[in-house]
Amino acid sequence: MIIILTAPIQSGKTTSLISWSEKRDDVYGILTPVVNGKRVFMNANTKEQFLMEAKADEAETVRIGKFVFSKSSFEKAIQVIRNAIHNKGWLIIDEIGPLELKGEGFAGILKEVLIKRNENILLVVREGLLEQINNHFTINARVISNTDNL
Repeated sequence: MIIILTAPIQSGKTTSLISWSEKRDDVYGILTPVVNGKRVFMNANTKEQFLMEAKADEAETVRIGKFVFSKSSFEKAIQVIRNAIHNKGWLIIDEIGPLELKGEGFAGILKEVLIKRNENILLVVREGLLEQINNHFTINARVISNTDNL
């Protein structure tokens, strides 16, 4: 089963997933909280955090809108997801959005996950992009608006 958690930007999707996952030991993948004003990647299982935003002197970056992300941090986050594809439990990718629609960010690993795994996939998609994401990646998912429905 694939579940898409969707809600408006900055409405607490990631925060609710962190609270939900803290009570479990079968959650893997990547969450993207804001910590001290900075976006970070967080390994959903180990809770390890690393900066999502690029440092000023970083050469290889990924840009979307006003955001500049670290390409090497994205690669590390993608490896966290790839390493968890076959784990029992939930696999989270937070979030699938404009970058992925351009073929960047988590686009490649999402396609890989959708081919190699068919259960307990939890994707975060901001409200307003749901139809585009579903069409672009051909995802047949149950859509929820909060973690109470998990």
